[in-house]
Amino acid sequence: MRTRCGPSLPPRHSAALLLLLLLLASCSREELALVDLQTKVAMQVYPTEGTREQLLTLVFSLTGEPTEKQVHIVAGNQKSSWVVKARSDEKSTYTVGPLSMGPDVLLPKGQWSLSILSSDGQTLEEVFAVDYPTFKELVAYDRATHTLTLATTEALLSLYDRDGALLSTHLLQPDSDFFIDETAETAVVYVENQDATYTITR
Repeated sequence: MRTRCGPSLPPRHSAALLLLLLLLASCSREELALVDLQTKVAMQVYPTEGTREQLLTLVFSLTGEPTEKQVHIVAGNQKSSWVVKARSDEKSTYTVGPLSMGPDVLLPKGQWSLSILSSDGQTLEEVFAVDYPTFKELVAYDRATHTLTLATTEALLSLYDRDGALLSTHLLQPDSDFFIDETAETAVVYVENQDATYTITR
């Protein structure tokens, strides 16, 4: 039995049809765009160990489908970089970080670059600035007397037991001392005007 086939398109018509399909696909794809970018530089200080670590967090929103994105960040010194995966929350907001240069190494100030790659091959480039005031340590801890000393600012103190359960919170006044008794294993002091957290292990 002979099988009859329908007429095939000439090669030039096939190429035109393929080009048309590609154009339709590209038109239906929503262009990737950065809606909002916020940066936050925070400090983690460990007085009992004598170390500190600076942390950078990026928060942004994107147009298009809220799919996983690959993010490439290059620091202002053009030497340090990070490649991470970012997923959006229910509000299509992406959070990257916190990123760190390591203990006792400050983040380079200046212009940083951000590259976002979506699953459909689109790439978005953005430049942002990283800056922060000179950091001054405002919390000290005396191991011998288990006394925490706060300098010239208010701060919020939270005490935790050895299992990590919250015991109590206290609003510390400027230039004050606070004795940490044996029920508290960890004291966390948050200084809002520095966006700094001091973590002390008794």
